[in-house]
Amino acid sequence: MAPRKRGVMNTLYPPGKKPGAGGRIKNHCRKFWWCDCLLIVIIALIILLPIIFVAIPKKAQHDINASTLSVTQQDISSPSPEGLHLKLVSVAKSSSSFHPTLEAFRASLSLKDQDPFLYIQIPEAKADAETTITVEQDVKFASKDQFTNYNKLVMSSEEFNVYLSGSTKVHQKGLQAMTVDYNKVITMKGLNKLKGLNITDLKLVTTPLDDGSNLIGNVFIPNPSVMTLSLGNVTMNLALDGTPIGTALMKDLVIKPGDNTVQMQSITNQTAVLNYVIAKKSAVIPLDIVGNSSIYNGEHLTYFESALSSNTVRVDLNVGPALAGIGLNITKLIGGGS
Repeated sequence: MAPRKRGVMNTLYPPGKKPGAGGRIKNHCRKFWWCDCLLIVIIALIILLPIIFVAIPKKAQHDINASTLSVTQQDISSPSPEGLHLKLVSVAKSSSSFHPTLEAFRASLSLKDQDPFLYIQIPEAKADAETTITVEQDVKFASKDQFTNYNKLVMSSEEFNVYLSGSTKVHQKGLQAMTVDYNKVITMKGLNKLKGLNITDLKLVTTPLDDGSNLIGNVFIPNPSVMTLSLGNVTMNLALDGTPIGTALMKDLVIKPGDNTVQMQSITNQTAVLNYVIAKKSAVIPLDIVGNSSIYNGEHLTYFESALSSNTVRVDLNVGPALAGIGLNITKLIGGGS
């Protein structure tokens, strides 16, 4: 019998009865099959583990970051000094080929680099190419001061940003849940300083109403945003060329997206208005309107009041038709002027 050949290769791949690689491979598989299986498993783990625990979570986070979120409807109702009822409808868009399910999670709403003013509960949602997400709940203010700043920004801005932040888990079929951060900058239209506000259909009341109002009319309020705001009973201060002449009240004021026309009643110094018309020889008066109070269910809403009082609207108001309505001849009053 020939002596057995030694060496690593001869140990791993023992020679067969016939010369050639085929016999050696068969002997190797017969003797070391368990080792080959273990090696395959190790190689598979080396390849798959980084994919499962690193690449896929990074992909999930990347897709979340790349998606967009826009608000299509925001309704604020039942306001109180400590909170309100919020309905928020938004649309998330993603170009990802993955469509995981996002767990429900708690998210904060804030202005840039500021503390949150609200926390909301985002419901579970499946991330399709376009996903509608509806939040509707009673919320308490995380910070009334920050919510006040938010309302001032809404009032003064043509456009502004809100920052939504939270953490959730995504579920993709066949994979374990992955934790991701959900941080979005939401760009929204504001009230743009109530530009375009106007007073129409003025009528002088010869017999004052129960609250002393001696002037009624309509207020046209444009709202370019997607917000519906329930402001309660809103009182505005009126000033003529810088001199206070009274107040105006809009009861149960709700401003909806688009054009709004609401009834107004006012306690006005009619003598001051008439003297101004005669002195200036014009029935068109420069009226400054600025918020005074917002009261809902008998309680002051200071966060709305601060926003309303931070904005002054100038209206060139033609009082000629109102004066004519009580029989005053404007042409004679102003000596032939307009």
